[in-house]
Amino acid sequence: MSVGFSPLPNASSRKIQRMNTQSVIVSAFWLIIDTDPVMIKIGAVGLVVVNACYLHSRQDSVRGVDIIPWEQAEILGKTDVFAVKELMTVLLELLEIGNPEALVYGYTALISLGSLAGAAKILIGKFSAMGEVIAGCVFDLFAAIIFPVLVLVYCYYNFQFDDAVFATYLEILPVGSFERSAAVFADPSEVALFRSAFDSLRIKSALDFILRVGINLSFCYRLKRIGDVLVVAHLRRAQAVRAKRIRRPRKQKPVPRVFAVFFIAFSVVVWMVTNQAITDSHAHCSHYAQCVVYAYRWKHDGVCPCRILIDVDRAPKTYDEWINPVDVYSTVQALALSGELRSLQLINRQLLELPSELQSCRHLSSLELIYTGIQKIPSWAKEFKYLQILHLEGKVGSQNLLSLPEDLFSDMPWLSTVHIGIHPELSRLPPLSGVPNLRSVTLAWLLELRTLPSFNHVSQLQSLVLGLLPHLEQLPDMAPLQSLQNFTISRPIQLCCNGFRGTCDLTDNYCVKNPSSSIPAALCFNDTPFLGHAGTQQAFERFNASICQKLSSDLLVVPGGPTKQTIEVCDSKPFARCERPDGGIGICYNTRMQVLSCYGDENYIKLRRYQIQKDIGQKCDPALEGWLGCRD
Repeated sequence: MSVGFSPLPNASSRKIQRMNTQSVIVSAFWLIIDTDPVMIKIGAVGLVVVNACYLHSRQDSVRGVDIIPWEQAEILGKTDVFAVKELMTVLLELLEIGNPEALVYGYTALISLGSLAGAAKILIGKFSAMGEVIAGCVFDLFAAIIFPVLVLVYCYYNFQFDDAVFATYLEILPVGSFERSAAVFADPSEVALFRSAFDSLRIKSALDFILRVGINLSFCYRLKRIGDVLVVAHLRRAQAVRAKRIRRPRKQKPVPRVFAVFFIAFSVVVWMVTNQAITDSHAHCSHYAQCVVYAYRWKHDGVCPCRILIDVDRAPKTYDEWINPVDVYSTVQALALSGELRSLQLINRQLLELPSELQSCRHLSSLELIYTGIQKIPSWAKEFKYLQILHLEGKVGSQNLLSLPEDLFSDMPWLSTVHIGIHPELSRLPPLSGVPNLRSVTLAWLLELRTLPSFNHVSQLQSLVLGLLPHLEQLPDMAPLQSLQNFTISRPIQLCCNGFRGTCDLTDNYCVKNPSSSIPAALCFNDTPFLGHAGTQQAFERFNASICQKLSSDLLVVPGGPTKQTIEVCDSKPFARCERPDGGIGICYNTRMQVLSCYGDENYIKLRRYQIQKDIGQKCDPALEGWLGCRD
């Protein structure tokens, strides 16, 4: 069954998730990229072979006898031993990737029961042909059918996403708003656990292919044997009735009982291995609540084998929490020592630089630093060749990034998502020369960025979101972006009115001088519109509804960060009515996962009013939200 989820993981995950992501890019939500194309084709071939085998087992013609001769019993015995080896390999893989404990113990219980069933079959020694084959099916039935079903059930019931609330964001907030990203809205720990469990069903390597297809073919072989026995038994009974006699069946030579010892020992050992590995790892990692997924091992050398580190505060409420976040340098340093870290996500924590220990985590696939005050990305970051997600969100009032390594993206073949925002002094992005699987790029609040790197090597790009890039004068040729599904340009960006699109209009509010935001007046673009690239012009025409839309003047101002005054006026009370420093009325809101602060943006007021009216999301408090229409 797991073979069927391997070729198209994003489509499969959408079918089992309890949310409607038709309005967003699913791969951008789950951050899953497809396996290597060669492995996809191999997995598809394996799926065809397995399906053909199952079909053949149902349509098989009469063959064999109603007992299993010694030669065939020996074959089945060897098949049982092979199945044990396969299942043990799968178990060790589940332990290593840190699958949820419930699934690991469930898998252990299933294969242990299967092993005991095999031992009982041998010890009793009086099984009919049917009983012997059915007993042998237990191993493969659990691994091929039951366990994948349990994984899907676990994923379904342990991932929660409030569809209704997210729908209000899409309906009320303008295009380009931070909250319109489903990946940001979802609980990061739940997404991490979902992916960890779901990935255990995918074929991503040669070993995965051998295990998944091998177990299914073994189960298919046993189903065929059941069909053989049923058909032959039926025909023999019919022949006996016609001949008025019943021939006595030949005596079947039993399987040596020494095999039973092996199966009993295996059922005990598998529990010991699993329990000891989980217990030892828990002892080393329990001190770090931030480590949400870790490998289960017997030996650790005193180090927690952490695989996923998530330390987030999605809604800080006080000025002190905002200005003095928890410093997590030592935590990241300790959990990176094992070299096993696959994902690092920090939100509203302080991490000014990456610890050198992180360099040993060569299989790091996700690096998300949001409001950490990160000031430098080291040159060795280019060695993260398995990186899939890079999210670097600066913090208003901090130094943030001044530059990125020039060769950062030179060899990251699996990178699928890049989000870089709130780095006002960052003026240049590295070439996108080694990221062929890049699917999503979001750039925001980069006040000095004037141009983007070439798109020649990112033909798989599906989403390009640009916002608050006031000095961006032009875009490179967009003809290579044949897979583009979402293209958004919002907030002040010079290319909207400097003549890049055809007509220079320096009186447009996207191009006028904006002293309050330290944005000088734009200059007319002196080159050919769209640089003469027909592909770029076609992209602008295709996505016209989400490009350079006219906005109210207040949305064209580069927003300032929360201040002590705007934070303390809220007194840690979400959705309360507040007074802005300029005398205007605002709402206390945690916009973009920043600290609770007073915002005068009418969109947030309208959003909360709409949610109260529809009885969606957090239950309203009449004492605080009466002004928004909340009633007892």
